[in-house]
Amino acid sequence: MLKRTPALSAAALLVAASFGAQAEMPTFYGDLNISLTDSDTGYTVQGTSGDTGTVLENNSSNIGMKGAHDINGALKLVYKVEVGVNGTDNDADTFSSRNTYIGLAGGFGEVVFGRNDTAFKGSEGGVDAFGNLNADIVMILPGQDRVADGITYVLPKVDMLTGKFTYILEDDNDGATSDDGDNYALFLGYGDKGLKKANFYVGGGYVDGIKGLTAWRLTGQVKVADLALGAIYQSSEKTADSSAESDGYIVSAKYPLGNFMLKAQYGYEDGAMGTFGKKAQGDTTGTVEDVTNYTIGGDYTLSKSAYLYGHYAKYEASIKDAADIEDDVVTVGLRYRF
Repeated sequence: MLKRTPALSAAALLVAASFGAQAEMPTFYGDLNISLTDSDTGYTVQGTSGDTGTVLENNSSNIGMKGAHDINGALKLVYKVEVGVNGTDNDADTFSSRNTYIGLAGGFGEVVFGRNDTAFKGSEGGVDAFGNLNADIVMILPGQDRVADGITYVLPKVDMLTGKFTYILEDDNDGATSDDGDNYALFLGYGDKGLKKANFYVGGGYVDGIKGLTAWRLTGQVKVADLALGAIYQSSEKTADSSAESDGYIVSAKYPLGNFMLKAQYGYEDGAMGTFGKKAQGDTTGTVEDVTNYTIGGDYTLSKSAYLYGHYAKYEASIKDAADIEDDVVTVGLRYRF
């Protein structure tokens, strides 16, 4: 047996210290978000097989790790590995792919390679009051995509200016790109989408060909006293068929009241390109002319990492040559982030 000596112990400490200086430990994190939901159609319910009635709903629960490794004073390697976790649907895989990439960062900004939220998705800012839930803006507006085989460039931050560019490699990504488009997305924003460092945010985004969509949107947010207001306007069309188009918008409001955060949101789309519209179109013999949604609800803070929430969402799809489709969605849930 090797006898431990003071010299050997000191050497071991030096090796450990050297390793620690060269390789920073990653940050491990998670987001567990489960709700009890009742829905008439199941169109917007997540983490199930489109079940109607009262169900347990998984709202983008995930675990992951991320970090950075210094290469020299001007350059570092950055990475992220994240998977979705589903515990509410016996017919679905327990794990699913989410943002997973590796790249480099420095004074030039950041460039990463892999699966990532598109720049167009990022152009929503902080408008969505019910993100990752069954009242997420994706139910009304298309383009909230996460795509693999992509290159993402993030601008270096200059004052309050932010920007992002996404390019998807067409030859390596059947179904996520379009032969008729250039398969990129971008956004520019100015201000603070969290409305903490500044009481305003404005931004714009454009996508061409990713998931067969060509669209642009404008985003604005403002904070008046404690009231946070937000709005998005978006014009969309199918890349391969410009006659298939829609215009839509979202307006939202948030107001803190003690441990409560009161929230409200309204959405409208004059077509069937959002999630609710597409599912309604597939479930009727008529033609979806427009979709409206309003949602009211709130969060109740339990701790820095946990809160309870609840909301009521109403969806209405006007159908030409068939009966209209409506859905009343009631949700109560618990979220914990670490």
